[in-house]
Formats: sequence, C-alpha cells, structure tokens
Amino acid sequence: MKATTERVRIALQKKGRLADGSIDLLARCGLSVKGAKSQLMVQDETFGLEFIFARDDDIPEFVQSGVCDLGIVGDNLLEEYAQYEKNGVAVIMPLAFSRCRLSIATPKRSNISDIKDVAGKTIATSYPNTIKAYLDKNDVSAKIVVMHGSVELAPQIGVADIICDLVASGATLNENGLKEVLQIKQCQAVLIRNGAKLSNEKQLIVDRLIMRINGVLSAKQNRYIMLHIDKDKLPLLAKIMPGAERPTVLALNDTSDKVAVHVVSQEDVFWATMEKLKAIGASSILVLPIEKMVD
Repeated sequence: MKATTERVRIALQKKGRLADGSIDLLARCGLSVKGAKSQLMVQDETFGLEFIFARDDDIPEFVQSGVCDLGIVGDNLLEEYAQYEKNGVAVIMPLAFSRCRLSIATPKRSNISDIKDVAGKTIATSYPNTIKAYLDKNDVSAKIVVMHGSVELAPQIGVADIICDLVASGATLNENGLKEVLQIKQCQAVLIRNGAKLSNEKQLIVDRLIMRINGVLSAKQNRYIMLHIDKDKLPLLAKIMPGAERPTVLALNDTSDKVAVHVVSQEDVFWATMEKLKAIGASSILVLPIEKMVD
C-alpha cells in the first residue's frame, strides 16, 4: 500500500483485559501493534494508523476532542459519561470482547435480593452516574460513595454497605466475601469515532479497518462444516443447517447416493444442530474454525 500522508489515530487502553483484547483483535486484522507494552504512541506503517495508549476513562475524551479519530472502550464508560455521546462521539460497532456486567454486590451474609432492599443503604462505586440513574428509575433512594479502585474493600472497611462494580467471573467478589445480587447492565468493548467528517483519505482507511474487523468477528462466530449425507435428505438438511448461504453440494466419486455438503454454521447453535444432523443420517461430519470471513 502506498504510504499515506494522513494517519487515522486510534485510542486504546494501555493495560488490562480491554487492552489485551484490543491488541488481539487488531492482530487478527493483520495489524502489528509493536511496542504496545512500553510505548504510548505506535504507528502501523502499512495501514496508515497511529495508536495512542491511554487510561480507559481518557479514551472518550480523546475521541470527542478530535485528538483521536477512533477509540476502543467499554460501553459502560460511555453510559457513565453520557455527555460524550451527546457531544459527537458515536458507536460504530460492538466488538464482542471484554464482556462483563455492571452489578450490585453485597456481603455474603446480607439478605438483600431486590433493588427495593437497597433503599437507605450506602453504595460504593466507580460508576455514580449509572447507579444513580438505575436507582432513580426504580424510585429507590440510597447514598452513593465514589471510589476509583479497590471498590470490593468498601464493605470490609466500613465505607459502604454494598458495592456496584464490573463483574467478569465473580472470583474477585468471592475472594472479598461478596456475592453478586443484582445485574444492572451487560457490558462489552465498542469501537467509537469522532462525529466530525473525515477526509476522504482517512475515511478509506477507516472503511478498510471496519471491513477487516467485521471479517474477524464473523469468523469468530461461525464454523465451517463438511459432512456426507444421502441426496434425498438434502431438503431436511436445508431446514436444519443455519448456514450463512445455501450449502455447497458435491457429488462423491462412488456409486452411492451420498453427497458431500459444505456449509458455514453459527457456532452457538452448532452442537444442538449436530444431534439433528446425526438423526437424519449425516456422517463424516468435520468442523473447522474460520480465520477470516468477508461477505
């Protein structure tokens, strides 16, 4: 590719699960983010991109101000700082990694089980705006204490009765004597952009990047399946198989009535589908991962 005179600048989280997921996604898109662990600014020489590494809560500000054209950030931050979306930051697409949930957790001995039980309690959180909106929606009044780290310690040291924080596996809660009782929202990484119109050169770069990301996400969610089946069972197979397109049917080099079928199937329904395929006589079923997929 010819060297570009304009670079699309992307803000990424410096450390943590979101950073690791972002770098992995970009690598699968064929982009090298060398030096990500030691430098604050890295350029990709072949694609016309420049990566800025920052704290996660700085990323929306960088994109809104125009310092960066794009950013990868948790959608929980966009909801917490809603003014960014109101001031020109737009979500391009969800990225299906760094999945977690914003939840209310209590000490294990607590009998809190409903949002109404939170009334009059003190809640420690790094997401005061989000929890306040949730409390207001449910007509519940509670005191909110803002903490920017070690939120799980709040009940132990007497700062708060309960907490509201991001939960992935729940292991950290368990280690600190807490249990998850109320889920407020599901969260994941999203690709965001500045609302200003890009130059034609930058827009071409962004379009290419989005195409590659879509290809990676599509491949991750699908599997390529090959199988043998009696030709007269094809109408049944077409009803069972959740293919991206109509199955490819190939004749076998023998005198049997069987044919080979190739199809792309959604991974999340594959195992349920396999039982149905076996029931109609499918055999030699082979399932392969897809590295890249472009419609």
